[in-house]
Amino acid sequence: METNTIDKKELIAFCIAQQQQTVETARRAMEEAQREANDYGTPKDRYDGFRNQQLRKRDLQARQMQQALDSVAILELIDPETSSGQIGLGAIIDTDRMTFFIAVGMGMIDLNGKQIAVISPKVPIYSALRDKSVGDTFDFNNQKYKILNIT
Repeated sequence: METNTIDKKELIAFCIAQQQQTVETARRAMEEAQREANDYGTPKDRYDGFRNQQLRKRDLQARQMQQALDSVAILELIDPETSSGQIGLGAIIDTDRMTFFIAVGMGMIDLNGKQIAVISPKVPIYSALRDKSVGDTFDFNNQKYKILNIT
């Protein structure tokens, strides 16, 4: 695997676009839940289930929207022009098994036919990757990985 097939600027832009889509979807769902709660009218009693359910749904969507906005802010901090060759925020790590992008927790994405695991520095596999260099190996979930390149 070669990292020169991955344009970091394009990867960051793709991730930002995905997160912005999540923001928009959550915003629409939040507005719909609020509208349904408003259309229902005032609570019939303090245990009015439907209205409370809609308000909980609205609050859940608001949290998801905020998480996506926070992810966009983190992605915008990554400078696509720099590569320290070290594992940290913004690094693309090619291994013999898969490619990782250290940014925010998005899971697997497909960028131009290449599968990339977009992970947060808060996930367990990052702990296995941290402090490694090209040529090092690490174990995760009973699988051995060898680092081929870091950009």
